[in-house]
Amino acid sequence: MKLTKDFIDELDSLPRSWVFYALRSETEYLYASVSVNLGARLKNFWQKRQDDSLIAELMSKAKYLDYQPMPDSMSALIMLKTFLFDNYPSYQQRLQPWAEYVYLALDSHRFPFITIQQHTNDEWNYLGPFRSRFFLIDLLDSLSRILKLPYCETGTYPCDKFERGICRGWCLALAPAKETKLEHDLDKLDTLIKETFLHPNNGILEMVQKERDNYFNNLEFAKADLLDDEINLLSKYRDWLNFLYVTKELDFENSKITIRKGQLARAELNGKTYNFHIDSTEHRENEKLALPLNRLDEAKIIYDYIKELSHA
Repeated sequence: MKLTKDFIDELDSLPRSWVFYALRSETEYLYASVSVNLGARLKNFWQKRQDDSLIAELMSKAKYLDYQPMPDSMSALIMLKTFLFDNYPSYQQRLQPWAEYVYLALDSHRFPFITIQQHTNDEWNYLGPFRSRFFLIDLLDSLSRILKLPYCETGTYPCDKFERGICRGWCLALAPAKETKLEHDLDKLDTLIKETFLHPNNGILEMVQKERDNYFNNLEFAKADLLDDEINLLSKYRDWLNFLYVTKELDFENSKITIRKGQLARAELNGKTYNFHIDSTEHRENEKLALPLNRLDEAKIIYDYIKELSHA
């Protein structure tokens, strides 16, 4: 596909299924990746060029779009990895699509107890990464309302949430000069945070589903509908947490591929064997559920593929 000045109008005709694609100039490949909605991906590039000088530079140099529909996500990943093994697109390492991914950071003895961070360089307990900061914001808002967990949006404490009764004021344990009739035991908070965020089957989702069903059975449909988004949010978090628990130790092998530690170690394509580097970096104890940002997308494709195989 030639990227003329009107190419943006043609994007809706592109496949909405897994594809491998590459952007190239007249003389070289610039960038390659995979997508399940290529039109939306390129529209996103086109919009970001206004604020991102590197993407603007890439799009100004790109004259052609090469793409190949693939039967599934794993086939697309294999095509990408083998392509990058044989080619060196000039913008491949400069563009970092994972740069906006974030981690959930937990520490029951440190204000603000639960926070969102872009790295794992500190001493918090980290989970992630997650592709959307907004997803985590919605999750924290939901769980703080359900369980009155800390969701501290200011740098000072205690805040008005305690006065309004929507938070138990755990921060008061860090400010002993503040008198209160309530007991704020941070060891109890530690148990609650771990149960909430580290245990996929903690019963919270089922509790909300039961409440939703009760509203529905009592013909309170508006209230039931309000909980549908919350149920969807909690379900997605549970699925993501299961992924994080499994991915670092995920091994699999057949005639086509070898997976080691959740990474593609070998692939057979067109009669050729490709062996890929495996990241064996030792993770700190507080990073047990944290992947490097740049490994997330590959790890998730592999996890979903093997999960689907196991259910076939």
